[in-house]
Amino acid sequence: MPMKFCSLIIMLFTSGLFAQTQVVMEDIMFMDAPYIGEVTTTTTKYASHGFFRQESSIEVDRFLVRMAMGGNKTVGSILEGKTESRVVYNNKDEEYAQEAFDAIRENDGKPTLKGMSKIISFGGGSKKDNDEKDSDGEVEEDEDKSEYERTISEPLEKVSGFEARKVTTKIKSNDGMVLIEEWFTTDTTLFQFVSEVEAELVASYGGKKRNSPRSISESMLIRAERTFESVPGRMVKYTMEMKNDDDGFKMVWELKFIKEVTFDSSDFEIFKKYDKVDKLD
Repeated sequence: MPMKFCSLIIMLFTSGLFAQTQVVMEDIMFMDAPYIGEVTTTTTKYASHGFFRQESSIEVDRFLVRMAMGGNKTVGSILEGKTESRVVYNNKDEEYAQEAFDAIRENDGKPTLKGMSKIISFGGGSKKDNDEKDSDGEVEEDEDKSEYERTISEPLEKVSGFEARKVTTKIKSNDGMVLIEEWFTTDTTLFQFVSEVEAELVASYGGKKRNSPRSISESMLIRAERTFESVPGRMVKYTMEMKNDDDGFKMVWELKFIKEVTFDSSDFEIFKKYDKVDKLD
């Protein structure tokens, strides 16, 4: 059998196997803030070639805040490349709305259907967008007077199944003290796949994928125009705690799992059992 033919068979076989898989990841964010109280957001993402789904559940502890945010809910969105469609859905109301990529292209790449705008998410990203400053390009006075301590651990720790390096950053200013602990892994293959699938689908309707900061501490230090040592990789966990004379603030974000599994089309068709509406409330 000719070598070129063998290579073609192998390529088709391996690509076929990969096409039949998907990556699923889940993370949890907990926030406890003055006046708002405790808020817990669980986000799950599903990604396969030509398919992307993101679903977020939010639980708000305080009644008035919960009502202002529309109550505890689970909402999601699905992008499908083959049909060129975008779906947003609400599990609680069992409703979904749908729009075509062509309609989004006609709107300058901006989706018209809203479904996850009230969901709070501060998960770790892979894009190095830490170079962004305030909109006026100036450093705030309090940030300019801040002092910081930064420690990068030598031994690796096991976090969510990954070998991760811990970075501890303490920032002091006139407003108080911020303590940030972050864990980074260099094993980013599955993360990159999920990000690339979403980015390609968003780009196909003329949009641009929004990325989370690669590092909370690095974003703050860059804004304050401080030099610091960085570590490679992607965050799998972080904690942030603010302390001042009056109130405190705490946030914890952690990857629960990320794994490659057999492709399941039903993961991208959950909305089909719901009622179709023009738009979600």
